[in-house]
Amino acid sequence: MITSFLVPEWLVQPMTKLLEVFLKWTGNYGLAIILLTVVVRIVILPLTVYQMRSMKRMQEVQPLMKELQDKYKDNPEKLNQELMALYQREKVNPFSGCLPLLVQLPILYALFAVFNAFDPTKFNYTYQFLWADLSQRDIPLAILTVVSMILQQYLTGMPTTDPNQRVMMWIMPIMFGWIAFTMPTSSIVLYWVVSTFFGLIQQAIYPGFPRFKGSLGSKGEA
Repeated sequence: MITSFLVPEWLVQPMTKLLEVFLKWTGNYGLAIILLTVVVRIVILPLTVYQMRSMKRMQEVQPLMKELQDKYKDNPEKLNQELMALYQREKVNPFSGCLPLLVQLPILYALFAVFNAFDPTKFNYTYQFLWADLSQRDIPLAILTVVSMILQQYLTGMPTTDPNQRVMMWIMPIMFGWIAFTMPTSSIVLYWVVSTFFGLIQQAIYPGFPRFKGSLGSKGEA
């Protein structure tokens, strides 16, 4: 029951069918995954735009947040009260950017189920894509996972002078890279890498989306 809830069949079946169509069309399993990734990113585009707008709005109020943090650094309770008042006054929600990620979780679960069950050899195709055997773990794809997430952090990371947050900005890509390396197959890793780079392209063409400074331990506001 839990498995069927986490991996909804109404998502798995059309994704599997679409992956089969792309495989027969391109003749390559890796290309089929890339095309499926593009389709998924287009479907969730409204969520992506909403997330970008939320991040942009939070970036705009960042200087005001910094002023409050400096003013009430010795009074955490008062700081929290003032921050909440700032959020209400500026009509921003610091957690609004997380909502699209939560909505995408069923899609990720469904894709994981699709790639685990899908066998291109049944259609007389192999798992080979460029250098990678997508039925096995792949170190270069794990490294690309880290690189893509570092680029994402650099472009979208909120400016911060907190050393702990800067450390986390480095730890998260490395942690996801390790998860990618430990995956039993690299099919889902290829999806993740392509999806991340596709998201970076979307950010590059999104009107008014700023290129943040101060991410990944750069000096930023200092």
